[in-house]
Amino acid sequence: MSRPSCHTVAGTGCQKRGRRKETRRLIAAIEAAGGTVEPSRTRDGHFKVYLDGNYIGGLAGTAGDHRAMANDIARLRRGGLKIDSKGRAL
Repeated sequence: MSRPSCHTVAGTGCQKRGRRKETRRLIAAIEAAGGTVEPSRTRDGHFKVYLDGNYIGGLAGTAGDHRAMANDIARLRRGGLKIDSKGRAL
């Protein structure tokens, strides 16, 4: 899997990069599946996920427990993103 982009997003004070390795991998898979990931405006490490310009869910930059990532993936899949249950692009 290719590395996600780590560039600064102008005007947000945030980077488009999660702090945890699992979050970075999920962001890369979302982008490979055709989604768009943008940092939240509040600078709290969260990300907003869009598919075809429509908001389909959010991601925590640092998940609080082991179920948080699975819940985020399920929410994105219900929103129409083509990823598997492990967060990999199909």
